[in-house]
Amino acid sequence: MTLPCTIKIDAKMPTEAEHQHDALFSRFIMLTVSKLAAALGVHPDVIRHYTDIGLLNPFVSRQNGYRYFDESDGLAVATVRVARSLEFPLADARTFITRSIAEQQTLLEERERSLDQEIAVLLEKKRRLAKIRTFLKKTELCSGVVEDVARGPIWSLYALGTKGTLKRDPKVLATWADKLPFTHISLSLSREELNDPTFAGPYSVRLGYGITDEYAAESGLDLSSPVETVPGGRFLILYLKTADLFALTQDDLRPLLETARKLGLVFLNDTTGRLLAIEEKEGETLYYALIRVRVGLKTRG
Repeated sequence: MTLPCTIKIDAKMPTEAEHQHDALFSRFIMLTVSKLAAALGVHPDVIRHYTDIGLLNPFVSRQNGYRYFDESDGLAVATVRVARSLEFPLADARTFITRSIAEQQTLLEERERSLDQEIAVLLEKKRRLAKIRTFLKKTELCSGVVEDVARGPIWSLYALGTKGTLKRDPKVLATWADKLPFTHISLSLSREELNDPTFAGPYSVRLGYGITDEYAAESGLDLSSPVETVPGGRFLILYLKTADLFALTQDDLRPLLETARKLGLVFLNDTTGRLLAIEEKEGETLYYALIRVRVGLKTRG
């Protein structure tokens, strides 16, 4: 016995556009936000953000309203991530999936020049780091060692001292601070006090920033007043260690004072010392510094 065949006809037949919609949906591998993100090793929020700003144009299912992505979306995301890994902003990264090869090449050339500049700065900082390490090594001399050397000029901008703060433009100080580590922490003692054999201390001390002739020209700093200049010439350098940089006496500076006296030298300028290091040792804070002062022979009178 043959049973009758019943065919249920939907009152609303799919339109041609809907047929194409379904065909497109079945043609590609369709991935949800989470599955595409997992396949590419990124957070789902990355896919959502790229979609929100128009980098991706997902297929939206008419059945459930979900957004689905295909292989082309995966390639677009991966390409943008390559650009982002080279530190291109997202606006420029878009170029690598929406613009011509020539435009992409231009962006890469510009980024290469930028990286060359960054590398040059990093190499200079590495060179400066090595120089700072040599100064840290000099803390071994901070037991009263005195050196007699010839060196170039030094520029300093002081802002603090035992006699109070000095009136300085904060913007100018900020430019010097921004140049660290090519500038250094400088300390100054008074030439008049150093040349006075009856002065017992404590010596007047000023703190600020200094820069040597090695870095001054390329720094772009304004070296006019109130910046102080100590010309190049002959210098005595005392390496010392103290628990209080603001209470230095003749006993602290005795090796420097005695060396100058034995060699018949006078101090020509305020010192342009440098803080070498701060160390916490056995519950005490110790300051390592070099006291650098330009000297000349005493005139016979």
